[in-house]
Amino acid sequence: MIRWLKIFVFFICLSISGLKAQDIHFSQFYSAPLLQNPANAGFFNCDYRLVANYKVQWRSVTVPFKTFHASGDIRRINSKKKGLFGIGIDASVDKTGDSKFTTTQFGLAGSIHRPLDNFNHHYLGGGIMIGFSTANIDYTNLVFNDQYQVFNPLGPTQENISLNTLSFFDLSAGLTYNFIPPSFQNSFTMGAAVFHVNKPVKSFFDDGTSKIYRKLVLNAGANLHASSRFEFYPKFQYSLQGSNQEIVIGSFLRIDLDKMKNSKYGVYLGPWYRWNDALVIVTRFDMDQMSFAFNYDLNMSKLSDVSETKGGPELSIIYIGCIPRFNKKIVFCPRF
Repeated sequence: MIRWLKIFVFFICLSISGLKAQDIHFSQFYSAPLLQNPANAGFFNCDYRLVANYKVQWRSVTVPFKTFHASGDIRRINSKKKGLFGIGIDASVDKTGDSKFTTTQFGLAGSIHRPLDNFNHHYLGGGIMIGFSTANIDYTNLVFNDQYQVFNPLGPTQENISLNTLSFFDLSAGLTYNFIPPSFQNSFTMGAAVFHVNKPVKSFFDDGTSKIYRKLVLNAGANLHASSRFEFYPKFQYSLQGSNQEIVIGSFLRIDLDKMKNSKYGVYLGPWYRWNDALVIVTRFDMDQMSFAFNYDLNMSKLSDVSETKGGPELSIIYIGCIPRFNKKIVFCPRF
């Protein structure tokens, strides 16, 4: 009985706080580059990048929400102009609640990055992503309003539940700007992206009235060199979708574990804050071409009385690899 009461209060709090976002999101937004901006495809060091993210949320309240995301992208350098061409694939699976509501998304991204000056310090990039999504729901464990009536105690519902699957195509686009100084220190990046440009219909009633709002994502970040062993990585992201918005801000302190100029081994520590929602504690490790990061969200919103401040853990893995002789030229991309 207590568990069901907590679930009821949980969803009441959700409606009060306006958390009705339709898209998946990660606290480590910088570790899911194609989810942040399609123009991020291909802008990294070496030749290819593999990413995996996993998040579990609200385990203390109800059936946990689980999100898995993976992406891979590859870059090609124009040997004459040092421009970059990137191609990436993106996939995610999001499973929520007693209904096992599952959304599966696939995307194909392409990007172009061109230097704005003769010294290749300023890069402007643009990208698009074409996506296909499917969703399904299991009505078995759901109880509808008419099943609470005296004349129909938990009997068959009269709700229209004939459809339990849907699918739609999607389109997203974005721009990025990157500054790479001659010393490769104190770099800067910023970007803007619009997701669901075509406002696809997402409805189990096949009536065309339930459309996904366009989502605007703005981000900025920097690599600030403090000393021979310490670097700061401040980051910011703002998302707006319909009447809902999200702001995440914070900074890493990276401690180099070797004495090389471009250290391949390092540990990161840093606090992050999702505005009016959660404090995020993150740690990350760079081990040559592999990076591991783990965070835990401490809920601080109106849901904290129900969630007991417990948000959920999140894990991300990034691998950046090189293919011998794949690119004849080298374009240095900062680590963000």
